[in-house]
Amino acid sequence: QKRPELKGSSVKGKNPFQDVKVRKAFYQAIDIEAIKTRVMRGLSAPTSLMLSPIMYSRAAEFKRWPFDPEASKKLLAEAGYPNGFEVVMDCPNDRYVNDEAICQAVVGMLARVGVKINLLAQPKAKYFAKVLATGGYDTSFYLLGWTPGSFDSHNVLANIVGCRDDSGKGGPFNFGGYCNPKVGELANQVLVESDTKKRDELIAQAFTIIHDDVSHIPLHQQVLVWGASKKLDIVQRADNQVLFYWAKMKN
Repeated sequence: QKRPELKGSSVKGKNPFQDVKVRKAFYQAIDIEAIKTRVMRGLSAPTSLMLSPIMYSRAAEFKRWPFDPEASKKLLAEAGYPNGFEVVMDCPNDRYVNDEAICQAVVGMLARVGVKINLLAQPKAKYFAKVLATGGYDTSFYLLGWTPGSFDSHNVLANIVGCRDDSGKGGPFNFGGYCNPKVGELANQVLVESDTKKRDELIAQAFTIIHDDVSHIPLHQQVLVWGASKKLDIVQRADNQVLFYWAKMKN
């Protein structure tokens, strides 16, 4: 959203994603239940927030924008793209559960509303080298998974939706460059508020803005499935990383 012109797009001289109608059109073109049943084989929990309900007690108050391809087409037409447009999607193929398959599903769903996605799926080393600040945030549309290391809502507000600059300060994982100063103000208040009820209300206000702005398209929380010997005791981390120094053989 930050660039004046998308990279790898058929649209020149402007950025379609700067129009909330386009962002919402992309959102409503994605059939999250189909991704759950066909790609994830039921092992995912569709979400409207980039937060687990385990982390935020009011998460259930938020609802996804409904899957509605016809509404999506109408929004694209209203935004000036009745025939859609073309853009590159960056996707890792060895980082998240079924990551490339998810991206392929999204490609097909967006094609039905007239948007042509050229998928660039790469190993995570190449993917992150391209999309991070060190690669100049070289992406226009991408898949990202996130587990807040602090297990706190503020982590997402600071890292994923915080306003950033090209040095990587502020919102270092905000690859799309979304920026709403009001969200930043609320995030700063969340950081210092000690009253749980007041803090939850600030978080709700921030994510209401994020939801209405369609800053991102939340998909799901993936279910982690590991296979291990009964003789092994190992900690299953929320980020799906296997740390062997946390493993030990049972007596």
